[in-house]
Amino acid sequence: MNGVLACVSCGRDDTESVFRFGSYILRCAACGETVVTTSFIAVLDTDHQCSAFVDAGPGQHPQPKALVARGPLRLIATTIIAAASDGTLVRLIFEPTG
Repeated sequence: MNGVLACVSCGRDDTESVFRFGSYILRCAACGETVVTTSFIAVLDTDHQCSAFVDAGPGQHPQPKALVARGPLRLIATTIIAAASDGTLVRLIFEPTG
């Protein structure tokens, strides 16, 4: 990642994608500080392969049993929204393309 999205709290530029209520959030993987937030609607119209898990916390790897959905983001968006509708953080891990 480039330094443009560096965390203002700790200076690291390693981010993670999470979803909560209707927001898509990039947070610092080191300290958990929010770096950028936008509406989930702005990012959900994509065919990028994604795995969604109940969030284990910043920098933590999700457990397989916490899997919410896996597949193209546009096809699993409804499931992700339902899982996060009560305020649960859902971690989104995008598969590399190419």
